[in-house]
Amino acid sequence: MASSAAEASRLHLLFRLQHDLYAIQATEIEVVLRRPTLKQCPGAPVWVAGLLHYQGTSVPVLDLYQRLLQREADWKTSTRLVLVHYKSQLLGLLLEQVHRFERLSDQHWHDSRLLLPDSKYLGQVQQHEALGLIQQVQLAELLPGDVLKVLYPQAQT
Repeated sequence: MASSAAEASRLHLLFRLQHDLYAIQATEIEVVLRRPTLKQCPGAPVWVAGLLHYQGTSVPVLDLYQRLLQREADWKTSTRLVLVHYKSQLLGLLLEQVHRFERLSDQHWHDSRLLLPDSKYLGQVQQHEALGLIQQVQLAELLPGDVLKVLYPQAQT
């Protein structure tokens, strides 16, 4: 019976954007880093936090707060750089208020009932008993075309 309970839930990394709680599936995460050194990119859009050298390759790092909320992420004790698998590449996400990994039931996710064309990355929601409403982040929908052109120009055809 314990194995079926494990199959009915998935591990997620929880973080906050302002007061709202979001979740990224753990299977989409390569690594969570505390405060690595980033190479600055003069002339890049303000939401490009820099480049990270990771295992022999350069990984673009997106300041999610700057991109979505028009303010720079603060380096606090709970701020992390999360490397995620974005399509066939790695992408760094600078996230404040990274809480913890939490196992969330697959059965409790439901549609938010909102159609937001500029926010296609916002996925289903789940009411958590202790934490409140959590919304999934759909990484495949996170980067619109203008951002892709800046972060992955070699992938553009």
